[in-house]
Amino acid sequence: MTDELVRDCRPRSNDDLVRSLAGFPAEVERALDGRPHEDLLKPASDGGWGVVENLCHLRDWEEVFLHRLHQVLEDDHPELLVYDDELWAIERDYRGEDPSKVFEQFRATRKELVSQLEGLDEDGWNRTGQHQSRGDVSVRWLAESVLEHGELHLAQIHDALG
Repeated sequence: MTDELVRDCRPRSNDDLVRSLAGFPAEVERALDGRPHEDLLKPASDGGWGVVENLCHLRDWEEVFLHRLHQVLEDDHPELLVYDDELWAIERDYRGEDPSKVFEQFRATRKELVSQLEGLDEDGWNRTGQHQSRGDVSVRWLAESVLEHGELHLAQIHDALG
C-alpha cells in the first residue's frame, strides 16, 4: 500500500476537512476550464447525467447541506428531513440551466458553508441532529458527507467530459 493510500484512509482533522471543502470548487473549475459550452450541456456517453445535471445536483444538495448545518448549529438535536431527489433533474429542468450560472451559485453556497464551519470549536463539530434515515449525525458527519458527495459527482463530471 502506498503512502498516498494510507494518508487517504486516515481520518482528516476538522481543519483539513474545511480546507478540502473550500478547495473543492477550484477542482470543479479546473475540470471545466477551457471546455466549450456545448460540452457542458451534452449527456454522458452512457446517456446518464452530463456536466450541467451534475452541477445542478451539486448546487441543490449544497443548499440542503447548508440548511441542515444551520439547523444543527441553531437548534437542539433537530430532525433533519430526507429529500427525494429522484425527480429534481426533471422537475427543476437541469438540462435547461446555464452551467456557468449554476457553478457560480454552487460556489457561493459552498463559500457560505465553509464560512459556517470555519472557527467551530469541538463542541460545534460534535453537535448532532436526527436524520430521518441515518439516525444521529454530527456536524462533522455532515461535512464529510458533503465532501464525499462532491467527490462522487466530480468523478461523474470527469467521466462526462471524457
